Amino acid sequence: MIPRLFVIESRFYSREKVRSGGLDAYISQGFGLGFMIEKYKLVYHGLIVQEEGTTTLHLVAPGDKVVFMRGYEEYCRWHNGPLESRDNPFEREYCIREASGELGYCNVHRNSLRAIYTRCFSSSGIESLKYCRILDEKIRGRIEYVVYMLAYTMNKFKVGSTRMWRLYDRIGEQPHVIATILNRSNSAFETRELEIKAGRLEGLTEHPRRKLSESITAPIPPTLLRLRRVLEKTSRRLGVKLGDIRFFRVEPARGVEYFYRAREARIDDILGRPLHLIDYYAGYMLIEEPNTNTRYVVRGNAILHTNSLKLVS
Repeated sequence: MIPRLFVIESRFYSREKVRSGGLDAYISQGFGLGFMIEKYKLVYHGLIVQEEGTTTLHLVAPGDKVVFMRGYEEYCRWHNGPLESRDNPFEREYCIREASGELGYCNVHRNSLRAIYTRCFSSSGIESLKYCRILDEKIRGRIEYVVYMLAYTMNKFKVGSTRMWRLYDRIGEQPHVIATILNRSNSAFETRELEIKAGRLEGLTEHPRRKLSESITAPIPPTLLRLRRVLEKTSRRLGVKLGDIRFFRVEPARGVEYFYRAREARIDDILGRPLHLIDYYAGYMLIEEPNTNTRYVVRGNAILHTNSLKLVS
């Protein structure tokens, strides 16, 4: 089987006031101030897998038993469906050809609309902007994009971009403490250009090295205060006018403690062992050994688009 997609859905569940305090707040004259945080739960519906050599899809539901194998072939990740709105993932037509390029597309689909989108938002640096212009010509303002910022520890910050309609899902796919919005635009070129410029500033990065445990254990109030300072400094340096500043956080529906208590492992550590696939959050699978309380967190992208999974009845 070829794992294709972790089916997730972010749902708003509360708005809470977090009061700042401590030395950071005092120095920045923010002592005692309250900040509203929107909180979302990331609901994991299952993992979509494809039968090799066919377009047949199956859903591996939470709790199903699987065996992970070493994936020797990477398959093209192109599929149909709109870019500008949420689609039905079970109606996607995944390609059955092997990938031939570094971005994971076969020769037939390397210039598809979705490949252009990937080249725009996943390629490195200036090269990506050429494809962003092409994307803008084809989409013609039908998509709203967002440049977001997140704190993944108390002192480390990332800038990224995505489509506005999947912002909370995208944040939920990454380890983070708190996140906010820097800019919104209907131009892929403007969005990606701003992201690149922001990623070059001191204290920000597009490609962080991070551990899930660091994000889970970081304290929210001082992290939020520092993210706000970085947001305001970045907006001034880049000439971005901030509107209403919003902070938000996406948590696993099951609870962060399940991921915190699990042992972080590599896919090589669990090959060939029957395991229950329990949950997915921040880019990590939560898996459990049958009839035990032994749980692991493993990076989800280690298995996607490769022939790396077998269902166990």
